Amino acid sequence: MKLLLRSLLFLFLSCSQVFMVSAEETPLFISGRVKDAVTKLDLTDAYICLYDADGKLTDSIQANRGKAVRDGEIIDLSFFSFPVSRNDSTYVFDVVCSGYKTQTITYSVERVGKRETDRQMPLILMERAPRQLGEVTVTASKIKFYNKGDTIVYNADAFQLAEGSMLDALIAQLPGVELNDDGQIKVNGKFVESLLLNGKQFLYGNNQLMLENIGAYTVKNIEVYEGQTELEKWQDDPNSEKHLTMDVKLKREYNRGIILNAQGGLGTKDRYSGRLFSSLFTPTTELTLIANINNLNDTRKPGKNDTWTPERMPSGTRTYKMATFNYRHQNVTETKQFNGYATVEETSSNDLSTTARTNFLTGGNTYDNAFSRNHSRKLLLDTRNYLNFQSERFWGGGMWVARHARRDNNSSDISATFNQEQTDITSKALEALYSDASPERLDAIINRAITRSDGSRRETEFQAFPHLEYKIPRSRDRLIMELGMKYKDEKEERWRDYNINYGSDPVPAVTRRQYFDDSPNRSLTLDASVGYATNFRFGKASVSFSCDYQYRFVNHDKDSYMYALDALADMGIYGTLPGNYLDSFDPSNSYTSREINNRHTISPRIMFHMYSYNSMLTIHLSPDLGLLHQHFDYWRANRSYLVSRNSFLATVKNYRAKVEYRFGRVEEGKRVRYSNTLTYDYTVDTKTPDLVHMVDVVNDADPLNIALGNPDLKNSYIQTHSLSWNYISSAKPLNNTLRLDYSTTADALVRGYTYDTSTGIRRNRTYNLDGNNSLGASNTFNLQFGPKLQFSVSSSTDGTVMNYADMIGVNREEPEKSSVRSTNLSERLKLDWQIGKQQIGLNVSVTNRHTTSSREDFNSINANHYNYGILGQFRLPGGFGLNTDFTLYTRRGYGVKQLDTTDAIWNLRLTYTPKGGHWVFMVDGFDMLHQLSNVNYAVSASGRTVTYTNALPRYIMCSVQYRLNIQPKRR
Repeated sequence: MKLLLRSLLFLFLSCSQVFMVSAEETPLFISGRVKDAVTKLDLTDAYICLYDADGKLTDSIQANRGKAVRDGEIIDLSFFSFPVSRNDSTYVFDVVCSGYKTQTITYSVERVGKRETDRQMPLILMERAPRQLGEVTVTASKIKFYNKGDTIVYNADAFQLAEGSMLDALIAQLPGVELNDDGQIKVNGKFVESLLLNGKQFLYGNNQLMLENIGAYTVKNIEVYEGQTELEKWQDDPNSEKHLTMDVKLKREYNRGIILNAQGGLGTKDRYSGRLFSSLFTPTTELTLIANINNLNDTRKPGKNDTWTPERMPSGTRTYKMATFNYRHQNVTETKQFNGYATVEETSSNDLSTTARTNFLTGGNTYDNAFSRNHSRKLLLDTRNYLNFQSERFWGGGMWVARHARRDNNSSDISATFNQEQTDITSKALEALYSDASPERLDAIINRAITRSDGSRRETEFQAFPHLEYKIPRSRDRLIMELGMKYKDEKEERWRDYNINYGSDPVPAVTRRQYFDDSPNRSLTLDASVGYATNFRFGKASVSFSCDYQYRFVNHDKDSYMYALDALADMGIYGTLPGNYLDSFDPSNSYTSREINNRHTISPRIMFHMYSYNSMLTIHLSPDLGLLHQHFDYWRANRSYLVSRNSFLATVKNYRAKVEYRFGRVEEGKRVRYSNTLTYDYTVDTKTPDLVHMVDVVNDADPLNIALGNPDLKNSYIQTHSLSWNYISSAKPLNNTLRLDYSTTADALVRGYTYDTSTGIRRNRTYNLDGNNSLGASNTFNLQFGPKLQFSVSSSTDGTVMNYADMIGVNREEPEKSSVRSTNLSERLKLDWQIGKQQIGLNVSVTNRHTTSSREDFNSINANHYNYGILGQFRLPGGFGLNTDFTLYTRRGYGVKQLDTTDAIWNLRLTYTPKGGHWVFMVDGFDMLHQLSNVNYAVSASGRTVTYTNALPRYIMCSVQYRLNIQPKRR
């Protein structure tokens, strides 16, 4: 640690000395921008004419510096810059542009700071001279994607989609892009951190809502690039870190006016869906209303190319209702902005399941059979609001959040554990186990449990985070201040009934009725941080340095009171508290607690950037150094427990080092980029144990799952190394990314257990273990080819080796360490052939999974998954369309006939769009061959599970969609 601190200090002092020497020799640069006074378009043909003291022209500079990507195209910007002496002086120059009136500008330079490198002039607006401009028409071939600088641009019109498709169907087709069911997006194996609409945040991180409600027909381009937030752009730090961004650009006709997209449908087996998207766009205001109601519990769409497999089929039935209002307003100069959303959401679900599980245990397997019913309901009210303003020197803003949620659930279960497999067991047979079972079944029984559980929980939360930054005049320095407050209040009531028999004894060994009052449960978090940042340049190198101090205070009070109602002479009716319930208070399973955390963190950041003609080097160092004090008062069973920890952590949050090297110069007109990028990323993350797990108490509220404490727990440290190479071609639509990752965890926090085969009781405890690590390699390749670029191919190759360590003991006082190694190799290949407005795609996915363990009697797994199929998108005469996908899902190597299967899944969509395009009529058919099963099989290192559910996503849905676009009248 001392060596790290000395290195950082030496680097900072060295850079400062170099800058101080070079500052005296470096001229001051005057920078500006020229735009049309009416249209605000950049005038790249403008020239700045400089004169000497005698009025003679000495130089002329074209205002054509800078590039930006808009609507999928690289456009020139009209920035200019010229050097002047660092002395106080006044400069007079002309701005001339063909077709515009010449402007004479007078600009004074005074009080130049020692480390000031440039002065930004006010925006220059040119008035147009009387002239008729001709119209320019631009045409482009429909390639699917192309590389412009470091941006990948996907042309939405080049992809054939089913009528009525939303944004998620378009993104799922993009080469090199993987879209998960939860809305998480990967591009060439890297997660997208920010999903934007027309360069702005939309619905603030709720990707799924945006993906399911933006019509694909409204999209022009989708751009993927390393971007910055609005605040980072204002900071104007050339070395600041970038974030992988996906920016959805709408077509011009949908950028202003009113968009309405509504859809409703009815299906077989009482399925229904309804959706509304309505948005008003103006240059300064955006208002959006979204509503959704359905009982589908299904994310599939016919002809959609995504990661769905039968193993990911949802279970149970689900009714979903949602409405959200999103707003954004900014002034014309974009210096003031407020935005946010308000949402109300309700989800109800019903699950009926039958589970048969084989537990792989040393000395002989055990077999669990369970029948469960669960109903839950959740109501959520949520609002999040932002306000920010900026000037040349100040950035101010903040966020406030309010959230209220209520959850209700009730469930009932009957389960049993046997030492021999029971192939014909039913819930009725378990209920009558001790009155009507065969002698062989009674000999095999370990335990039977009949349980019931009900609960109600409500949460209320408030958050506020003001932020302020100030740019110090005549320098590139900034002062930063941020405050934060989060308050959360929770209250929960729970009921539990247990009736447990051990062995063949018909008399229950455990009969319990418990009532829990989990309140108060309150937490308060206060944050404060101050920081200083600067950046400077010398020659072809630049350095950014910042240092932040952060303080966090957390106070968490949580009480839980359990009442053992079965101890009363009359425990009353389930769900109703008897009048004397206080007499059943159980101190051994009740507690009060208070946790107080004080954390002080120093976060220095050093970013170094240097470029030459053929290459560019970037180095980021960002350690977090801090002191964490934790104080935990815990009262249980009439006894006080105290846990107090002081930790000096070099990684309170994380330590990160990143080195990026770009080479392979490519000139695109006046723009220069590099076709190859090598990146090395190193991170350290610290996990602290849950302080409750460090209290040496026994929690036996659940008789079959007893929790034990471990006061000797230590922090866990996770180190990750990543090395990647990215290649992009400007000559053809081609890119490739190769990535290597290695991760290791020291003192990993794992939940181990001992298992008693005679009773089925598990005793759980948290342990620190070494031996958890993983090594992975991946490569993604995307290419569009053919005489008319009618073919495209995407390949994703992955290989991982993962080692897991856990603690498991069978019929022992203490568990012992065991290790599991899992090796996975996979290849996903997509080939698309576009013929006019028709498209055919082939998909192949192969995965090999090999799992072994150091444990005795471990059942090794060597299994293969083969998924292969065809997709078709067809535009037919008369406004009709056909979209279909047919895929074979094959599993081999599990050695169980229920797992080694082949499922042939065929989905189909027929559409009809009358003239005008306002209406779309759709008929969707899912699992047309009736191959899907409501039986799910899973195999892991610890056991094999077979689950039967009450839901089967096989249905036909008839829907109608209405589209409306109202554009403002042209003046």
